[in-house]
Amino acid sequence: VYGDDKSEVIHVPGEGEPLPEPGETVKASLDWARRHRLMRIHTALHLLSVVLPFPVTGGQIGADEGRLDFDIDGDVPPKDEIEAALNALVAANHPVSDEWITDDELLANPDMVKTMKVKPPMGSGKVRLVRIGDIDLQPCGGTHVRTTGEIGALAIGKIQSKGRQNRRVRIHFAGDA
Repeated sequence: VYGDDKSEVIHVPGEGEPLPEPGETVKASLDWARRHRLMRIHTALHLLSVVLPFPVTGGQIGADEGRLDFDIDGDVPPKDEIEAALNALVAANHPVSDEWITDDELLANPDMVKTMKVKPPMGSGKVRLVRIGDIDLQPCGGTHVRTTGEIGALAIGKIQSKGRQNRRVRIHFAGDA
């Protein structure tokens, strides 16, 4: 959970667990296997937004699959072409890094924001940018892998029409059902 100004993370105990006493030592645990899958899918969705350079109208990240909805007027490129381009970006093993700019710098560069409805995490005075090699730079508060090669092979799932111009493209790890 984030604090009011989104500059701090607040850890809360599990359901039914008591609050720790001030000064008490606590132990946090993380399901790394699940978290890493989420990181891989999330970073892969950044790559999908490079392969399909259209405004993003929505999305969802899961441990097994992810999706982006695009504002596309016309036909979506063939599924096999999207998949080949996506896997080429994965195989190129681009470094993934982050950097920071001010809220004002982002407001002065609105083209950095690919999402039409979800606004970048702002309000603390600084905005985190995620850079993937020299192919993508956008504001993002999520978790990512260190290089695109860490994602592994991907497959395109369903491509659906969700309205006159909205196209939903699903991705998953190759070999997964």
